[in-house]
Amino acid sequence: MSISQENKNKLKSLLGEDRVFFKDETQMDQATFLSFGTDRTKVYVPDYEILTFPKNTQEVSEIVKFAFENDIKIVPSGGRTGYAGGAVAKSGEIVISLTKMDQVLDFDPFFGSLTVQAGMITKNLHKEAEEKGFYFPVDFAATGSSHIGGNIATNAGGVRVVHYGLIRQWVLGLKVVTGTGEILEFNGEILKNNTGYDLKHLFIGSEGTLGIITECTLKLTKKPADNRILFTAVPDFSSILELFKETHNMSLPILAFEFLTKYCLDKVMDHLHVPDPFSEVSPYYVLMEFEITEESDDEKLFSFLETIMEKGYVSDGSLAQNSRQAETFWKYREGISESISIDYTVHKNDISLPLRNMNPFLEDMQALLSSKYPGFEIALFGHIGDGNLHLNIVKPKDLSDTEFFSQCKKVDPSMFELLQKHHGSISAEHGIGLLKKDFLHFSRSSAEIEVMRMIKKALDPKNLLNPGKILP
Repeated sequence: MSISQENKNKLKSLLGEDRVFFKDETQMDQATFLSFGTDRTKVYVPDYEILTFPKNTQEVSEIVKFAFENDIKIVPSGGRTGYAGGAVAKSGEIVISLTKMDQVLDFDPFFGSLTVQAGMITKNLHKEAEEKGFYFPVDFAATGSSHIGGNIATNAGGVRVVHYGLIRQWVLGLKVVTGTGEILEFNGEILKNNTGYDLKHLFIGSEGTLGIITECTLKLTKKPADNRILFTAVPDFSSILELFKETHNMSLPILAFEFLTKYCLDKVMDHLHVPDPFSEVSPYYVLMEFEITEESDDEKLFSFLETIMEKGYVSDGSLAQNSRQAETFWKYREGISESISIDYTVHKNDISLPLRNMNPFLEDMQALLSSKYPGFEIALFGHIGDGNLHLNIVKPKDLSDTEFFSQCKKVDPSMFELLQKHHGSISAEHGIGLLKKDFLHFSRSSAEIEVMRMIKKALDPKNLLNPGKILP
């Protein structure tokens, strides 16, 4: 696609010379330019024409109107921490980066809500909430680089979802720009608003295909008084599920329940140079975080640890004695993605299942890989509390990236058939993006997909917003 000088001048007049860049000009080096058109996937090569940096909703609207008038496709760009190809621009698009939209817009101390621009880094949002005496509970490994708008666009969950739920539960209001450039605002200043369809929920999890989220009003809560981290070694996967059931009998609120395999632990220890937590090897490990409100709660936790060891659900366990040890325990879980993504080529799958079906699914999955792909190793970890498994296939050293991804393409349909058999979903929180759109029918009926197409047509009549994502 060739951009006329007239259109270049028009975009520059909208944003200024320092906030619009073109592929065929030299204001920005190509590597930096292209980095705004991709995410953490390694499957697609970015190839787009225009990069823009709006500072507010009105400027986003003007860019979209420009694209609409000139039939230019658009890819919204946030922190680019996704694993589904949802932020990839590979077909001559205009990329709208929300990096410069990171301001606090409003705070309501009575209602306990915070309104921010969608480009705010999630960790900075946490800091803003805490400085105001509140707490925003949605947290995950990419908190330091992901944007809150991207979190909402993928309906992220994170490590404390077992207690606080998905981000959907914390969104009170949104401001979005549709595919025609129209600005829609969904009220966030009141909790009860039973006046017809709650349209903001259409945009939560829509991956930028229905509109670009530019502002959001988020509900805040109180910070846990204190917490304790319990890290345990578990002999088999069935015991993980039994251990989770055992936490239901606890009087202490559980904030997180995370698991990982020995394979994942080894990769984290190698990459982050942290010590082995236990003297004996175990195939699985579980991290639990509990809220503590009084001194006697520590005794309850020690009693709980004794009980689960007596029942054989854990073979060893350790309660973090200080904040430094608690931080190390969390590194074993939160360092997994970084440890395997940097040092290895990985095919990531983010799936969910009913808890009671997890064990039979994993047995079927292991049998599938052993019979058809014996060289593949799996890095398995996840949030047991919401049935979310991160199933990552690691490339064998003797395979090229091209051959590896080719073989993974053959594995995916078989795995998704197993998911369908066990009533699971092909994507728990990473989204569909480019990578999984051809498999949407494993989780959505043809009638549902048709309704999704109609909604897309109504809000984005020219199919300009994040084209090729989600819908096959």
